[in-house]
Amino acid sequence: MNRNYDNFLNLTLDTRIKELRDGWYSFEDTVFYGEKGGALADEGAINGQKVLELRWEGDTLWHRVEGELTDPVHMEVDRLTRWNNTAVQSAFHMLDGYYGRLGLRIVAIGVHPENQWYEVDTKELPPGHLEEVQAFLDKQIMDDFPVELSYVKGADYPNPKYQGYDEVRIVKFGEVDTQPCGTPHVSRTGQILSFTVLGSEHSGRGTKIYTAVGPAAEARLREDHAVLRRLVELSDTGIPDLADKMEGLLASSKALKKENEALRRELCGYQAAGLLESGETLIPYAAKDAGDLRAMSQAVLGRTTRGVVLMAELDGGVSFAAISPEGKARAWMDALKGLLEVSGGGSPKIVSGKTPAGPEEFRRAAAGLSV
Repeated sequence: MNRNYDNFLNLTLDTRIKELRDGWYSFEDTVFYGEKGGALADEGAINGQKVLELRWEGDTLWHRVEGELTDPVHMEVDRLTRWNNTAVQSAFHMLDGYYGRLGLRIVAIGVHPENQWYEVDTKELPPGHLEEVQAFLDKQIMDDFPVELSYVKGADYPNPKYQGYDEVRIVKFGEVDTQPCGTPHVSRTGQILSFTVLGSEHSGRGTKIYTAVGPAAEARLREDHAVLRRLVELSDTGIPDLADKMEGLLASSKALKKENEALRRELCGYQAAGLLESGETLIPYAAKDAGDLRAMSQAVLGRTTRGVVLMAELDGGVSFAAISPEGKARAWMDALKGLLEVSGGGSPKIVSGKTPAGPEEFRRAAAGLSV
């Protein structure tokens, strides 16, 4: 167990290279922590070079940097990253104890500063639960009590899961929670700085509760406030009226979308009637894309009593739609597949497809078929 992790603000260290393997370094000592135990990896620099990656092999932490390293080695862990990782880890430890007293378990956590959450193994949390969680963590932070660390021999620890270790570190948050853990933790609960419950939603295993913890809460506040101010500028209203204004804008947008869709269908109908005026069975159509061709085939079906085929030159080949009010479209498609390389399908009244054949080759193949 690396005792450097006992003080989460122990961020610098002078050491020497122990081994170099395929661009990865291990050192005689380290203050860096790699992702493990629910905690994210540190960021920082070694001899001024950015640490690109950290990985564990057993109890050995391997480090990869931008270039080559030589002794002596000076390590500097990024303070903000370490504080973010430590604050959320410590807060979730205390929530373990909180939910344990309720007979519940935290079954998963998310600790990335931009997406912090925990998941409880029930969908039936009582009314006011989120407010109670907020009050609980507020009290722990404001009480600012010390976090106690102690070590026991692995063989003496009652849980067989840990008995293979030489020693086990026990982390004690007052009377709230005690459990084995090797990750960095705050020295006092006040160093968590901030804990905010943002909301919750049901999940597959229970309830996911979203939070903002430690320095991440400050970053989240700045980002969300910037978005809020931008919405205020765009909507030309004040913050108190923003929700009503946005609801009005959304309602207007839905109404316009519905009106535009009705106009699009009406225009499509006029275009379909114009295409059918030729009396031809095989009708060229200057479609913008396959979706446009499908929409036009639906409009044609509603305005014809005879079978027709729409064809459009798209993507270096021919896309088509066969429309048969009598329900013969699939039979027509099967016959066409015997003449050309064709992909597609559909219903008895409309099939759509495409072929790499050119327009003239498609015309010849389709001319002898009856829709």
